Amino acid sequence: MPASRREVAAAAPPHGLIGRAWKWGAGTLSAGAALVSILSSVQSMTGAQRVRWIGVAPAADTAFALGDTLQLATTITDGHGGVLPGITVGWTSTDTSVASVDSAGSVVARSPGAATIVAAAGGHIAQARVLVRPRPAAIRFYGDTLVRLPEGAGARIVARVVDARGHPVLGQPLTWRSGDAAVAMIDSLARLTTVTAGRTVVVAASGDLNAELPLEVYPVPGTITLLAGDGQHAPAGRRLPAPIRAQIVSRGGRPLPDVAVRLGAGEGGAEGEQVIDTSNADGIVQLPWTLGARPGRQRIALSVDGDASIATLLTADADPLPETTRIEVVGAPPTGRVGAVLPAPIGVRVTDTAGTPLTDLPVAWTTPGDGTIEGQGARTDSLGEARARWTLGSRAGSQQAYVQVGNGRAVPRFAVAATAQPGPAAALTVVGATGARGIAGRLLDGALVLRVTDRADNPVEGATVQVRAAAGTVAERSLVSDSTGRVTVHWTLGPVAGPQRLAASVQGLDRPTEVIAQARAGAVAHLALDGVPTAAPAGTVLPQPVTVLVTDSLRNPVGGALITFASRAGKLSAARVRTDSTGRARTRWTLGPAAGEQRLEVVDKRSGERVAATVRATAKRPRKR
Repeated sequence: MPASRREVAAAAPPHGLIGRAWKWGAGTLSAGAALVSILSSVQSMTGAQRVRWIGVAPAADTAFALGDTLQLATTITDGHGGVLPGITVGWTSTDTSVASVDSAGSVVARSPGAATIVAAAGGHIAQARVLVRPRPAAIRFYGDTLVRLPEGAGARIVARVVDARGHPVLGQPLTWRSGDAAVAMIDSLARLTTVTAGRTVVVAASGDLNAELPLEVYPVPGTITLLAGDGQHAPAGRRLPAPIRAQIVSRGGRPLPDVAVRLGAGEGGAEGEQVIDTSNADGIVQLPWTLGARPGRQRIALSVDGDASIATLLTADADPLPETTRIEVVGAPPTGRVGAVLPAPIGVRVTDTAGTPLTDLPVAWTTPGDGTIEGQGARTDSLGEARARWTLGSRAGSQQAYVQVGNGRAVPRFAVAATAQPGPAAALTVVGATGARGIAGRLLDGALVLRVTDRADNPVEGATVQVRAAAGTVAERSLVSDSTGRVTVHWTLGPVAGPQRLAASVQGLDRPTEVIAQARAGAVAHLALDGVPTAAPAGTVLPQPVTVLVTDSLRNPVGGALITFASRAGKLSAARVRTDSTGRARTRWTLGPAAGEQRLEVVDKRSGERVAATVRATAKRPRKR
């Protein structure tokens, strides 16, 4: 029968079919080699030669979770379309990393992707397309089911979108939020930061899915806030006058009760004892501090018991005791010019009675008057020394500065002396009365004293004063000032009465100092008459006043001399007259009525000097009738 022959021929597994199947498997299937093996083996199985067709159901299927199992079934028929039972089927997967298959056709999803499942029998194959496409089913948190964190802490929350079997579904973004941002905050990268004590949840969402993770934030000590007691002072080895008060505050800013706080582990405490107190309902502790025996700045730590990282450092000054403290000046007594900074800083050394330096003691410098002083450090150094820059005051001589070591109630202030030398000459003045007087040609009445001073009116010793007299002479033209800044000038006035000048100069002054002396005439030595004619009619007034010129030995007019005019004949308008500033005294003489010689005498009462003049009185001529 031709038709049967064609069917038989068609059913015969030609070598060409197997070759094409092998080539297709090698080119398109990752499991091609296995397929060839299966085809080769099933060809030789009993009854396999009757296989004309094989089918797989379902032809396509999808797994929505990793680990899901899909069951595939085959149908094998002969050339007449009859179902052939008991035929062994070979199974393979083109990508076992996506889906694997066993000998019963059970397919297990391994990873997202696509794979082809091939069934082979009697040289024939059938294929089923399997997709592994995990479907988001829930959000899973990794770690504890309740997160407990302290205030101010940070953590990373880990969560994944998973399928129905709990396997992560890749590529599913999560959004994050905190149920109460006042308790904790979380950013887009799932970084959690706690804020303050309380309870809330962390919410993760992806699409229609969301999940909550309970969060508990518990309070912990964050800081120790000092309220009182820092920066006190007391004698070394004694308790500070006020206790240390502090408040324990949580990281969230709330006062924490029942927290043990330790005062110690610093320099101080009674023989190193540790003082502990527990905070009250307001988070406050109160602890006493007994200073150590060493004077100086002491420090002590106030910390949460068991957590030294939460601590604060306190300081106090242990004042030295007068009976065990010694202060001495470092170096030679300082010397400098008034108003100037001393060439080198002044210094003191503070030790105990054994000579051990007392370090880190507070020091304060003061100076009275118009000087200034500035310490070069607020405390004694490692040698127990303290130094200061001292600008001397304007007063020459001994000046003092004071250093206070520690508290002024403990150790009295210590005095440091310096010698202030006057500055350069700034003025040359006359000592005493401003008007110098003397007799012409003689030494000035009293000594002429000049004084050299600096800008602050301090006497300048050793200054050279050059003296030059415009009139008269000086005993020495170059004089050196004494310790009071003075020089004495012996000035012999010139011979001419009136103002006379002397110039004195000192190096450094722009202008010389001029001294004006009033030279007066000396004692009356000469009298000279004028206005007396040799002859005049008797009984008449001389035509000119009788004038006497009074001069001293140097012919200087003598003013104020009391002159007496006397005549036995005639009459005088004034018998006693004082000379004027020109040394002259005047009177009017009326001659007597008798003819003949008439005499006039003029006498200076003080000196006894006298002068006389004679006038010949002539008889009057008779009148013509």
